[in-house]
Amino acid sequence: MEEHNNYAVNFIEATRRIKATLPRCRVSGGVSNISFSFRGNNVVREAMHSAFLYHAIQAGMDMGIVNAGMLEVYEEIPKDLLELVEDVLLNRRPDATERLVKFADSVKQKGKAEVVEDEWRKGTVEERLSHALVKGIVDHIDQDTEERARNMSSRCW
Repeated sequence: MEEHNNYAVNFIEATRRIKATLPRCRVSGGVSNISFSFRGNNVVREAMHSAFLYHAIQAGMDMGIVNAGMLEVYEEIPKDLLELVEDVLLNRRPDATERLVKFADSVKQKGKAEVVEDEWRKGTVEERLSHALVKGIVDHIDQDTEERARNMSSRCW
């Protein structure tokens, strides 16, 4: 909807103004609100969340409410997708929404490439826990946390 085109831009600018005039004030927001229309398309949603957070944090946002598993590392977002997402978020082109929707349709069924479990599971327990935390993976958290605790307690003896 055309009236929604500036929502992300307005939030970012409002954050910047709030921080400039009320520097001790804290700013938070619901990040997933920007991507509801792409539910089921995690590739696009994760890129939108990460790009929005990148710009909002630069403007002074202190906290965002978002599922950590629905984030991509900003620097790892493919450049073509990042451009499409930022065109929408920053309202840089009148056809930005149509271009992103077209792209989203082309990747909807593909989904995010699965990370080969063996690759990240081969690291130390600290590396595995760090990876899981950053990527929002909870599958092995109990096992890895218990292993970490055992490692720590064996060092105490």
